[in-house]
Amino acid sequence: MMRHATRTRAITATVIVAVALALGAPVAAGARSAPGSLAWHACSDGFQCTTLTVPVDPAGTDPSSLELAVIRKRARHPEERIGSLVLNPGGPGVPAVAYLAAVAGTLPDQIRDRFDLVAFDPRGIGQSSPIECEDSLDPLFDQSFQPPTAAARARLDDAVRTLAAACAARSGALLSHVSTLDAVGDLDRLRVALGEEQLSFLGFSYGTFLGASYASAYPHRVRAFVLDGPIDPTMTADAVTLGQARGFEHSLDDFLAHCSAHPGCAFHHHGDAAGAYDALRARAARSPIPARDAPDRGLNQTRLDAAVLQQLYLGRAAWPALATALAAAERGDASTLLGAADAFVGRDATGRDDHALEAFWAVSCLDGPAIGGLDAAAALEARAVAVAPRLGAFIVNNSLPCSVWPVPPAAPPGRLEARSAPPILVVGTTDDPATPLAQARSLAGALERGRLLVADGEQHTSFNVGNACVDRIVTRYLVDLRLPRRGTRC
Repeated sequence: MMRHATRTRAITATVIVAVALALGAPVAAGARSAPGSLAWHACSDGFQCTTLTVPVDPAGTDPSSLELAVIRKRARHPEERIGSLVLNPGGPGVPAVAYLAAVAGTLPDQIRDRFDLVAFDPRGIGQSSPIECEDSLDPLFDQSFQPPTAAARARLDDAVRTLAAACAARSGALLSHVSTLDAVGDLDRLRVALGEEQLSFLGFSYGTFLGASYASAYPHRVRAFVLDGPIDPTMTADAVTLGQARGFEHSLDDFLAHCSAHPGCAFHHHGDAAGAYDALRARAARSPIPARDAPDRGLNQTRLDAAVLQQLYLGRAAWPALATALAAAERGDASTLLGAADAFVGRDATGRDDHALEAFWAVSCLDGPAIGGLDAAAALEARAVAVAPRLGAFIVNNSLPCSVWPVPPAAPPGRLEARSAPPILVVGTTDDPATPLAQARSLAGALERGRLLVADGEQHTSFNVGNACVDRIVTRYLVDLRLPRRGTRC
């Protein structure tokens, strides 16, 4: 299971009441805050910022609280304002506040005109008491994520044990309170504080789990929810991981086949880009490839895999840059690929960690589903390599910390159905490598009033990435509550 993509749980209609109780009855708790009581202040470029105070453990006796970072961009036409549209980019671990600040200006005009755009960093993420484990993740990513020997596997296992111990030492008090179910309660507290009877929501990737979970727990608080690039809340950890391994491997195969067929591709290699890629990857496994921009570092096989995955998330638009970066590494300068790997990990130029990946582990390990211990993960790695020889091992071992995580995962709560909620729009991309289309079909079918929109593409998620058909349909649904016809494909 991978960053920016999967980790799921679900809620059946029979346990909706139980979930609300487990969350500490967030509607009632939120009601103690006066609607519209948030103290906003200008923060930059027309945005307003504030914090939302939430209890650490709503169902327990711990009286402590957290301050969640919140950002808002007011509707450009306040006289036509519909309400608040909350956005979440997923991960888990991607800071939503920074995300909204970056993308608000790119959203369709009608959305910017008619909605207050709102985002909050969920607990443990970004500016909301972030989970912190290590100052640098270099010791982990220095290891082989496809260990060729027993000694190499022992070093990888030791590195994840060290990481998990550091998480327990530095963030142990919060580790058991950063689940998506915790975020569901916080989202409803935010709704109350915003003064909204109902919310509109736009969630991407893992953010679809937050959206679908909220709609299942609070169906009458839903106005319009868009779930783009969704995860399937009924799949086992093995099924999720193997499906994602196949998805990314398929995307890589398509890239290499395209490069082989087009002499203008920078990594063409007389029609054998695949053979050249395998040789480059094997070379990185033997000895890190130098990087001109970082002479004291190099690109090992683990970071090569991370860099390639980082580009594959973007689909065909990233293929020319990926080909150029691979060709440069083959010539002896892996600077571009190393930079992409650092972006995947969240490493800055000084080697420090931005803690997004640690938040990813904290939330996803707690949410589950559980793979099991280190032996179970090694067995799954072998299965993943069988279906995805180039990327399967990395996809499994990027989540290896969950096999030794200090907090056990929650029990699977079941299907997400959002019974009695209004219609919910689910967007699935035909060749999404991170959340395959089958997962969108499954979620749309499980939701009582789910409607699936299929988009052609090889990137992860499809709204606001250049597909005018998707943008038009999503905007029309959010603004006018008009769904596309069944079977619509963009």
